[in-house]
Amino acid sequence: MKISADLIKKYHQDIVFNYDDYPAKDNWSYDFKSEEYKKSLEDWLGKNPNEPIIFYVHTPFCEQLCYFCLCSKVITNNYDTALDYLYNYLFKEIDLLFDFLKKKKLKLNVKEIYFGGGSPTFYKAEDFKKLIDKLRKCFDFNNVGDFTVEIDPRRVDEEKLLHYSKCGVNRLSFGVQEFDLEVQKKVNRVQPAELFEKILTNKVRDKFNTFNFDLLIGLPGQTESSLKETMDKLVKIKPPQVQPMLLAYKPWVGKQQVRMVKDGPLPDFFDRKKLFQVAISELEAAGYKRAGFETYVLPGDPIDEAMKKKEAVYNSLGVQKGAATNFVAIGSSAKSSLGTEYYAQNYYSLNLYKECLDKGNLPVYRGTKLSKDDKIRRYLVNVIRTYFEVDYGDFKKRFDINFQEYFSDQIKLLNEYDKDGLVKVQDDKIIITDIGQNFSPQIANVFDKYDPPSSSYNNRLEKIKKVSSIPS
Repeated sequence: MKISADLIKKYHQDIVFNYDDYPAKDNWSYDFKSEEYKKSLEDWLGKNPNEPIIFYVHTPFCEQLCYFCLCSKVITNNYDTALDYLYNYLFKEIDLLFDFLKKKKLKLNVKEIYFGGGSPTFYKAEDFKKLIDKLRKCFDFNNVGDFTVEIDPRRVDEEKLLHYSKCGVNRLSFGVQEFDLEVQKKVNRVQPAELFEKILTNKVRDKFNTFNFDLLIGLPGQTESSLKETMDKLVKIKPPQVQPMLLAYKPWVGKQQVRMVKDGPLPDFFDRKKLFQVAISELEAAGYKRAGFETYVLPGDPIDEAMKKKEAVYNSLGVQKGAATNFVAIGSSAKSSLGTEYYAQNYYSLNLYKECLDKGNLPVYRGTKLSKDDKIRRYLVNVIRTYFEVDYGDFKKRFDINFQEYFSDQIKLLNEYDKDGLVKVQDDKIIITDIGQNFSPQIANVFDKYDPPSSSYNNRLEKIKKVSSIPS
């Protein structure tokens, strides 16, 4: 399937937000702090005591700076910095959170655990285990299904991965990005494909039945031929899950990204779409099935099964199988999502994160309570990104609204998309076509109340400036 250059040019729009949450974080309240978060936990858990939860733990440390990275991280080779964070602050946050829950007679029904970063592989084996032991005292690990750890493949070996398995980890997510050496040099992350032969041994594969590879599309120096070679190598390794993601170039978030353009411009919107087509064509030819906008899985994978049952959901971790959709998160920058009711996020800055904890407060930086309209649009965006089809009857059942009346203005805007073959607007549903699936963020943007397509470039710049000026 080829996308015409005219379509790509017409719908060229660098969306400010990725729609892994709605409303996007920059629209949350900066007056939502520790006490507001506690009230939200008490309110939501009081009403939903058995709702399954993903417990997310953020480790901000990395040994080396990747120029493409927009994650919240601290680059250091001083291990004492990590020990201070872990034992003096992360443990303190755990104590504050669970002491509060115990006081209010509330419990977390944790069904999944996810360690993200930065890089959780920064921790030495014994300290990683002590973190696990700490959490085992807080909730029942016997109820946990998936326990995922994000992996920097340069910092692990077979022994370390098997140690994770002994600690209860059963799913891995590898940062791969690209296998072309020249591209790797340009983004300061050299890790040859052969590295995976050393770490994904038979013993490791036996312990981890499913694992994920992250790819980035639109890196400096990336070409159709280089990406095809990367995909050939990837297919030989055969990860059950692959997430080919479009590079987000936001130097106002990660200043180091400007280093990627020192030898010339990055692939533009048009080139990125062409490169994305190379990646997905190779994956589909190898038998992978699409699961939402940026995820491909082998048949029979848990996400594949969840897609068939319409249980999969899209969030900041990518498309997940939906066993749990609510987040309670700890660590700097960590984001919590309590049902469709509340969002909250911790401070990015380690200094502000520590300062809050030293005062005995949970280190919440911003958050929001969703309105009914937010909930409707949040669900709609998720459906667009995951299933590429909007059933009007579904919205009548869930929210008691007439979809065509509620979104009459947005449906009118979609008429142009319909003419161009990106969507099919029918009497009872909207179907996103095979071509349109590649524009699903742009289609989702049509329904964004806070940052609609009519927002001018200057309006978006003003939003960026405002957010950049707020201490994080």
